Amino acid sequence: MSEHNSFTDTVDLVISEAVKKGIMHLNTEDHKLSGNTIRLNNRKVVNFGSCSYLGLEFDERMRAASRKAIDDYGTQFSSSRAYVSSKYYDLLEAKFDQIFNAHTVVAPTTTLGHIGIIPVLVNSDDAIILDHQVHNSVQIAANLVKPKGTRVELMRHNRMDLLEERIKVLRQKHKRIWYMADGIYSMYGDFTPVDKVYALMDKYPELHYYVDDAHGMSCFGKHGSGYALSQQPIHPRMILTTSLAKAFPTGGAVLVFPNAEMARKVRTCGASLVTSGPMQPAALGAAIACADIHLSDEIYTMQEELQQNIKYCNLLLKKHALPCVAETNSPVFFIAVSLPKLGYNIIHRMLQEGYYLNHGIFPGVPIKNTGVRFTITRLHTFEQIEEMISTLAHQYTEALKELNFPIEKVYRAFKMQLPEDQKIDDAVGTLINQSELSVQHETSIDAVDKELWDHLLGERGTFDWRGLKFLERSFKGNKKVENNWEFDYLIIKDNKGKPVLATFMTTALSKDDMLSPSVVSKQVEDKRHNSDPYYLTSKTLFIGSLLTEGNHLFVDKSSPLWKDAMNILFEKITKLQEQYAAAVITVRDLEPGDIEMDSFLVDNGFFKINMPENHLVEDLDWCDTMEYMSRLSYKSRKHIRQFVLRHQAKYNVEVVQEYSKNDLEHWYNLYLNVKKKSLALNTFKLPFGAFKNMAADKNWEVLTLTLKSEYDHREKIRPVAVVFSYKTKSNYNPMVIGLDYSFQDEFKCYRQAIYQIILRARSLNYKMVRLGFSATVEKRKFGAKVFSPVAYVQAKDNYNMEVLGTLSAAQRV
Repeated sequence: MSEHNSFTDTVDLVISEAVKKGIMHLNTEDHKLSGNTIRLNNRKVVNFGSCSYLGLEFDERMRAASRKAIDDYGTQFSSSRAYVSSKYYDLLEAKFDQIFNAHTVVAPTTTLGHIGIIPVLVNSDDAIILDHQVHNSVQIAANLVKPKGTRVELMRHNRMDLLEERIKVLRQKHKRIWYMADGIYSMYGDFTPVDKVYALMDKYPELHYYVDDAHGMSCFGKHGSGYALSQQPIHPRMILTTSLAKAFPTGGAVLVFPNAEMARKVRTCGASLVTSGPMQPAALGAAIACADIHLSDEIYTMQEELQQNIKYCNLLLKKHALPCVAETNSPVFFIAVSLPKLGYNIIHRMLQEGYYLNHGIFPGVPIKNTGVRFTITRLHTFEQIEEMISTLAHQYTEALKELNFPIEKVYRAFKMQLPEDQKIDDAVGTLINQSELSVQHETSIDAVDKELWDHLLGERGTFDWRGLKFLERSFKGNKKVENNWEFDYLIIKDNKGKPVLATFMTTALSKDDMLSPSVVSKQVEDKRHNSDPYYLTSKTLFIGSLLTEGNHLFVDKSSPLWKDAMNILFEKITKLQEQYAAAVITVRDLEPGDIEMDSFLVDNGFFKINMPENHLVEDLDWCDTMEYMSRLSYKSRKHIRQFVLRHQAKYNVEVVQEYSKNDLEHWYNLYLNVKKKSLALNTFKLPFGAFKNMAADKNWEVLTLTLKSEYDHREKIRPVAVVFSYKTKSNYNPMVIGLDYSFQDEFKCYRQAIYQIILRARSLNYKMVRLGFSATVEKRKFGAKVFSPVAYVQAKDNYNMEVLGTLSAAQRV
């Protein structure tokens, strides 16, 4: 897991919630299967989740062939294919050569096939462009070649204009460019644009096409060769993989190559083909029988029967005005829902009504683009399809009503056009129940009651009423766009006037890699420095701001209306996001371990990200240095004596009362020294005007550390460290530090600064010092307690939600 990314935690949270609701990780309860019904949760349901689109798994010819293979070869022929294979492999690959009119290799699974092909055929001087909806198994294999230097990028779904732009750039440095896509995408059921990719291959000889056509196999094309090859014959620079676990229902995979040499090399060198176990004789026998069906005219009758069901389903979806994301002739359908909580509700309702459908959810789709996914097979009857669609339409509407969720929000989340007859007034379906909750929304802290605000949020960080007044002064009217913020304040009260929720929001240009590992930010910063200062940046709406830390969200969870208040907050955020054209929403610095809040935010379309570690020094009731040191560990005491106390007398420490413009400029330069080195929380540099305001504001104080003349031999002695700290009633908040690194190694300026901060806070009788993010090892030595706040991110764009958390899976295009 990346240092700050909580991708796995979010997946775990989303899927576990679905498991708890009884809609995922299910097991059939049937003693014997036949047809298209199964038993789940003690209920007989019609299965609309099967990927066996032609229903061949019950074909007696295949079952008989499977039994005969077991009789002849046992349950397994246990040998690596590098040494010896059962006879069935040769027989099956010969038949696949006919089906695809190309050279084929059979693999145990499609995933192992990708892992066998890509590291063998993709070289270090190649580049890979992944469609952002390409199957995860392809992305796994592509990531295996990154360590040897292969460039891997992620491209917006099916955007051929962007593909051509990247080809023009990458062909200057890379010998080959691989575009990797699905034939039929497993969630939305839409197609790869084969003709357009072929046109680009004709135009650019560097371009190669890698297609996973798992969901197209058997359903389309001559001999059931799949969707991609139904559009064009295999290209000399194309590799196709497909699954034998869907419409070709035997298990395994087929790797399809345009020439014998490619097939030979992968068969010989593909690690997952050489070292993984072989397919079982039963699966190989069934596959041979299934291939014979594909090589007969019978396959076309089956394809046509499936298409009749698909066409009928499309007509019914139109009739009931269900928001299908992609209207195609594929057997995969995806009904737009938007938020996970709505998806959970609908899938559960459909199970209760006797229909099993899939929950299309993160990480298969962006978290805010949850949907109801279902499949149509040849075994479904018109009656089953009609009854299911009619039930879905009714339950979809009931779920929207139950959750008070306007249909417009669904269409907006998917950037789909809402039909005119479904448009309603914005006031209808609003989440704000004025009889129970009142909402105060302001755009300046001046309009907010100071006493109330400070009571609710004043001691959580630097965002008491006066602190926010400082931010408004400092981040308005600046020259650079990133230094001009929008401010919004929200207080929600119950009908007795008691606050249920309070927060403030800022909208500003931010760096997409703000929470990424430092090594990633370093690469991105090089690009910003060399060519584009606004590379990978987005306008972001923050709960909180880029210059505050602490939990910015007050919620009274003892109130029965707290979730209603949160829904109002989400409604306000969505409107502000549209108003300010913000691409991303970030809720920062929430307390870790709040499972209820975790679930609530993820259900409402937020992606969880771990923040860098934060540090608090709370034990400030000591009388002197000796008592302070006695509360530290032995190693910490030794550290402070060696690196801090031995240098303490070499410094003059001053709380600045008067300063010149030159002083201010020097302090700013010290800050810039640190900013250049600090990427743990990667933000734009603060404007000089903010420092002028800090120095002039009585709520801030400036602490300088200057070496005495016998240790600083410069002609003009100047501070080697400066700290800008914000003071609330109870807390001392050092927010900005500046250092002269030329003195760091010898005099340990940074450690001395931390020590002097703590001494200063104690002298002012503060209860706590907030030491901020990063440098955990150092800050622990001074008695700091460490905690890891969490953030929640939501993107307006469907494109690669998780990249906002890591930027490490691939570069973004």
